[in-house]
Amino acid sequence: MNHSDTKLQGLLLQTGFWGVVFMVNLGPEWQRYSSIREGIEVAGLATVLQWLVAIIALRFWVPCFLDKNRLLAFVLSMALVVFLASEIYILVSYLYLESSYPNTYGAYYLAHLSDLSIWQRLGLSGMIKYIVLGKWPMLLFPSALLIAANFYQRQKQLLELREQKQAAELRALKGQLNPHFIFNTLNNIYALALCRSEQTATAVERLSGILDYILHHTHDKTVLVTKEVQMISDYIALEKLRFGNRVNVSFQHDVNELLSVAPLLFLTLVENAFKHGASQELGQSRIDIHLSSNIKQIHFEIGNSKPKSQVIKENCPSIGLDNLKKQLALLYPHSHQLAIHETKNDYRVDLKIQVPESYDQ
Repeated sequence: MNHSDTKLQGLLLQTGFWGVVFMVNLGPEWQRYSSIREGIEVAGLATVLQWLVAIIALRFWVPCFLDKNRLLAFVLSMALVVFLASEIYILVSYLYLESSYPNTYGAYYLAHLSDLSIWQRLGLSGMIKYIVLGKWPMLLFPSALLIAANFYQRQKQLLELREQKQAAELRALKGQLNPHFIFNTLNNIYALALCRSEQTATAVERLSGILDYILHHTHDKTVLVTKEVQMISDYIALEKLRFGNRVNVSFQHDVNELLSVAPLLFLTLVENAFKHGASQELGQSRIDIHLSSNIKQIHFEIGNSKPKSQVIKENCPSIGLDNLKKQLALLYPHSHQLAIHETKNDYRVDLKIQVPESYDQ
């Protein structure tokens, strides 16, 4: 939909809304009008004043006061505008409508208010109660509806912008992760090729499966947990080709096949375990992985032994772990727990993700 179509649609909606307001103003007492012209003028006066109150509220008071949380100033400003609109209504009624239609419109007012002067009828007497209780609700109700609709529309737009921002951030994070992961994997295969290992072809086959997964699933919001299990298994097999007997890996998994999770979250932790454990250990290293689930949450635990002799790299942050924290904050706000435990000999990460209700079985 282009800009002109959107503008036309907005104009039609506004016209329709005020047409309904006009009919509401005309409806309750249409039988007592002497002519169509009287009905149009009486209902039209109320509608025009309601429109003015709404315009002033939406154009000035909402952005100046309500949007800045100045609620008292907003209420007082609206009260002033509605009071002035009530006074205009009374003036037009007194100076024009009552004299133009004395047998219909003017009959009620002349019978009850004929002994009051114009100043008394403008509120400088007991009439103030009539103005507040009778005129204010009538003048305010279209503004209240429009302010509520405006608030809803703005909240909807803010939500859409927030979702677009999150989607853009996730794309950027995944774009950062995938090259980082692929680079490390290619280094593994390069190391095998240098040694003229017979396992190089197997490694390339494993990598092709991983690349296929990355190309077809990492842009999905969620994937089945079973696909993540297969991805982790392929990665472990690829890394074991590189490290051989230097690493002892245990991967246990017991998950509900119908559950889904954001892609590559667990693989990031597995990659870190190899990177900071096995790759820096000259002797035997250990990696323990356990993935389980119930109808309420997915639980991923991974631990790796600390290298007994390693090259200490100062000021070298973990790209994968920082990336994971950012993705979890975007994908599972307030519904995940990430705990990192470090001892003298081990490094362990515990991740719990609450399962959305739509996945409950």
